[in-house]
Amino acid sequence: PDDLIVIDDSDNNDSASQGDVSPWHILIADDDEQVRVTSRFALASTRVLGRPLQLHYADSAASALKQLSDLPEMAVILLDVVMESEGAGLELVKAIRANEQFAALRIILRTGQPGYAPELEVVEKYDINDYHTKQELTHRRLISALTAALRSYDQIRTIIQSRKGLEKVVHASADLVERRAIES
Repeated sequence: PDDLIVIDDSDNNDSASQGDVSPWHILIADDDEQVRVTSRFALASTRVLGRPLQLHYADSAASALKQLSDLPEMAVILLDVVMESEGAGLELVKAIRANEQFAALRIILRTGQPGYAPELEVVEKYDINDYHTKQELTHRRLISALTAALRSYDQIRTIIQSRKGLEKVVHASADLVERRAIES
């Protein structure tokens, strides 16, 4: 049996320590209802980086993609590799990574079929955070994987927001230089 892990991040400067109590949105995409129920039970009342988890569920790749589109602040997807078809999970990964809207979304692949692990190049190419068989993803490993993925998500969002702010500064500077040139 797994031991309960308490993650104390009160000494860091994450948004959680700055009073942000909005939940992390986690999508559990799996065609096996028992896996969805077990995941809900395993993650009930769990807080990661000082914030609660809001779980969302999908039983197919199409349903998962719709939920991601409807909720752009989804942070992590726990994704079954084999759902309604053998390649459904990896096709969903390709669709996610092809859409800039999902740039910060972290992906944890899970499979009930050991030996169906994606090749290392697929994991690297599609920016997949983690990969586990469902049997090896114990409560402790699930929380650890989610914590790492959520930290990564938070850091990527910060970088994206910083880049957008820098782009605004660059455009404003260019406009200012252009106005001064016209005045001269």
